[in-house]
Order: sequence, then C-alpha cells, then structure tokens
Amino acid sequence: MHRLFLILFMICFLRVFDATSQDMPVHEQYMLDWTLVNPSFMGLSESTHIKLMHREQWTGIENSPRTSMLLFKRRLSERTGGIGGYLFSDRNGPEYKHGFQLSWSFQAMMNVKRYDRLVLSFGMSLKGLLHQLDEKQLGQNVYDPIIDYTVKSSFVPGANAGMLVSYKDYFAGIAFDNLLQYVDKMYNTYLEPVPPILMNIHSGAIFEIIPRVQVRPSVLYKSSFTGLHQMDFNVKFQLFSGKEIRSVYIRYANEAWLGLSYKQTLDRGNVSALALCPSFGFSMGNFTFGYLYDLGLTTLQMYHYGSHQISIGYRIFPDQYVNWGKHHIPLILEDF
Repeated sequence: MHRLFLILFMICFLRVFDATSQDMPVHEQYMLDWTLVNPSFMGLSESTHIKLMHREQWTGIENSPRTSMLLFKRRLSERTGGIGGYLFSDRNGPEYKHGFQLSWSFQAMMNVKRYDRLVLSFGMSLKGLLHQLDEKQLGQNVYDPIIDYTVKSSFVPGANAGMLVSYKDYFAGIAFDNLLQYVDKMYNTYLEPVPPILMNIHSGAIFEIIPRVQVRPSVLYKSSFTGLHQMDFNVKFQLFSGKEIRSVYIRYANEAWLGLSYKQTLDRGNVSALALCPSFGFSMGNFTFGYLYDLGLTTLQMYHYGSHQISIGYRIFPDQYVNWGKHHIPLILEDF
C-alpha cells in the first residue's frame, strides 16, 4: 500500500511541469481549516469535526459572490489515517456552482515515542462540480448570438493530492490541485485553456510562550507555474482555559485565538500587497466558532467593504489512539 501511494503521488508530481493556464483559486477558508489546502491533514487530529462555513465576498456590491460549505473530517479507528470531505454551494450573479470533495489520507508512523512523533502523511481527494449559468439573468438589451437565455449546465470532475511531514508541533507539506486537467464543457473547449495544475507549499509550527498560551506561525506559497504566484504569512495566538483533560497529552476544555494574515502577490511583473485578514475564534467544550475578515489592499477594495467569513463547528473526542509499543499515541492533538 505504501509503494502504491508513493507511485500515485509521483505521477501527480511529474504532471505539474506540463501545466499551462491563467487562473488561481482562493482558499481563504484554510485559515479556519487546513484540510482545504491539503487532504493529508485528514486524520492528524484525534477529534472528529463537523463545520459549517459561509463566506460573503465583496460586501456592498450587488450580487457579489457568496459560498457556503459543510465540512466533515474523522480519524479512522482501525488504522492510521483519516477520511472526510465537504459539500459546497457558490453563487456569483447568474453563475452557480454546487459540488463535493471526498478525501482520504494515510499516515506512516516513522518514529514515535511518548511525546515525540515523526509522521509522514499522504492524502488524495476526488471532486465533482455542477456548473450552472442562468442566462435569463443576463441583460437582453444587446444582441449576442451565443446567448439563448436558458439555464446551461455542465459537470466538471477534479482531483488533488498532497503529502505532509509532521514532527512534534511542526509541519511542512505540499499539495497539487486540478490534477485531472478537465476543461469545462459549458464553454467553447477550443478557446478555453486547460485549467492549471496548482501547487501549494505550506509550513507551520506551534510554540508555547507561557503555560496555556501559544503562538502558531505559518506560511503558504501558491503557484500556477505560469507566472501567477502568491505568498501568505499567518500567525495565531492561542489561549487555553478550563479544567485539564488528561490522556496521553493534556488538552483543555476551552480555548480562544486571535489571528492575522498578510497576502502578497508575486506575479510576474506585478508584485504587490493583496490583502490583510484579521481573524478570531474560540472553542467551548465541543463547540467551535471562527470569524475572518478579508480586507483587500488592491484598487478593487475602493468599490466594496471587504469579505466576511464565518465557521461554526462541533468536535467529538473519541480518545482513539495508535498502539505503538507500550504507549497509546494520538497523532496530533491540535488542528494547527
């Protein structure tokens, strides 16, 4: 199984260098859950988590984009790994997108002691997208022969894969999206470019400043291999409270956090600030909440009031452990 997964990952990796395109996705939600960037994060936490997320983009502009998402992730009890995925619905004026992603991960325990663990994780996802365009909402005061004012639909399959290395409270990973290279058949397939294979490289850590207070820096680099690049710098301050809950590791019933992200474009011939994103959240027992405000730093910001993002979730701690010698080891308690 290990060998098969490595072969599949290398095939995905080698395909990257043949990709061409002009587009990059915006995974702003990853500040609220890293599994949206890399499926290898599935199963790294000992908790099962259900989250409902909603994003209102470019508030103040009529028919601005909005996205809703229901996310689920769970660590498997029979072996080292995780499953999960999400359902989402996106609306942007007359354009609608509804879809799903199913993710699976496998973790190889390279070296594990009671408090030190070196874990190599691989993840893959399959995706499906129903794309609809309601041409009845388009203006009819100008004649266009390619518009017949009906509702057009197409189905777009997709896949992504990634790998992650975690040691103690540090992680580094790489993931690739758009691996199927499928052109949306709603449009003219002769004119539309093949969507790019996108790469993300990401790394982060958890440092304890004083007891019950942590700082969690992370960085993410995105590239389409066609001149479009972006760098994100993130930091979170985590505060724990409540009664200690002891297992192999100590966790606390309640926590609160404050975060800040700075996004910088590194596009060929256009290096500039992109956005500043303050965020906050808290957990009380099993309940979790998170909020992020995306303040654009480009000229487009003059025409809207930023983007708002909210996450409401519920965690279940089954206290499942990996048997390693005489110890029962949860892979990673925190969700970074």
